[in-house]
Amino acid sequence: MAKSKFEKLSREMEEREGFGNSLIIFVIAALIVSVLGWASIAELDNVTRGDGKIVSTTQNQMVQSSESGVILSRSVDENALVQTDDVLYEINPIELQSELDKLQQRAATLFVRELRLQAESRGLEFAPDASMMAQSKDTAATEEALHLAKRKELSGLMSILKLQKIQREQDLTASQQALETSRNMLGLIKDEITIIDPLVRQNIMPETRLLELRRDEQRMSGEIQAGVARVAIAQSAILEVENEISNGLDSYKRRALEELNTVVAELSEVNTLVPALQERVKRTVIRAPVDGIVNRINFQTVGAYVRAGDVILEIVPTGEALKLEAKIDPKDISSIRMNDFVRIRLSAYDSSKYGAIDGYVTSISPDAITDTSGGASRSYYILDISIDSGITLETGEEVVLLPGMTATVDVVSGKRTVLDYIWQPVSKVKELALRD
Repeated sequence: MAKSKFEKLSREMEEREGFGNSLIIFVIAALIVSVLGWASIAELDNVTRGDGKIVSTTQNQMVQSSESGVILSRSVDENALVQTDDVLYEINPIELQSELDKLQQRAATLFVRELRLQAESRGLEFAPDASMMAQSKDTAATEEALHLAKRKELSGLMSILKLQKIQREQDLTASQQALETSRNMLGLIKDEITIIDPLVRQNIMPETRLLELRRDEQRMSGEIQAGVARVAIAQSAILEVENEISNGLDSYKRRALEELNTVVAELSEVNTLVPALQERVKRTVIRAPVDGIVNRINFQTVGAYVRAGDVILEIVPTGEALKLEAKIDPKDISSIRMNDFVRIRLSAYDSSKYGAIDGYVTSISPDAITDTSGGASRSYYILDISIDSGITLETGEEVVLLPGMTATVDVVSGKRTVLDYIWQPVSKVKELALRD
């Protein structure tokens, strides 16, 4: 009786234990199925992480020295804010200034000389006025003295020629008077012949007297012809002197005009060179090309020598649009697409406290870049990311973003299920298992 009761109790306990085990197995199976079902449905962001820094959308400005020389002064330090046209450096312009002074003095000399030659080419007097004296007092005095010397030389030549002309005119007058006398004498001889000829025919006067008068007539006719020739010669001599006077004046003007053409050409060339040299002298004062922050100064020492083309400092532009430049490992680049959403976490501000900045991928470098600085070689792709929001401090003040700030970026490239995250490493292990 007791044995039967014990067996019955034992069977009941076994039935209860079997039911409990089945229940546990069922619960575990249901839990696993539920988890797998949730993992296959629940989605998480597919995130690619990288590092980056904020930069200006315009390139940093490398300020160069356009002229060689010694630094006279430096007006800025690193991290200083500068505005467009602020003076950064002054370079000693002694050589350029000396060259410019010589060129300007040459231009002043040519200017006064041009005015002198213009007056001489027109046969006018030259007297320096206030504008010429302002250009160069010494040059004006020199050119005036040269003009007076040339005028004196011309005046001397003209005086000689005018004296010669007076002599020729006197010779002409004498020849004309002698010719007139000869003509009068010939007239008297002819009158006497007219009177004596009838008397000789009537044998009242001797024929010898008539013959003598005929000889005088012939001689006087010859003298008249000679007198006419002398008058013509005297007139020709006067014309010759007048031509010499005219040629002397023309030669004086022509030489001035020829020299004027040369001076005008040279002055034009000098006037072209002066503005260019003035601009070069002006560029020895180096000014900021843009508003920005001085990032790096390559020449700190006053008195240092810089060569034309040397980069003396770097300016990070401000007031321009900003972007974030991120570096992404090549193994992660395949999942990133243009316009992917990006969360930007500034290193200087706790993202758990202040949140993240929103952005989007705007550019992906076409090839990986290899950086060998620091001894180790590292390859990465560059992403340009727009900055579409900001972060606010506890005071309500918005954080001012500056070029150079570093950040961590999370590029969101679609969604993946939890099951994909779990299965991916298992799949990789399976793929690489039992391989050398």
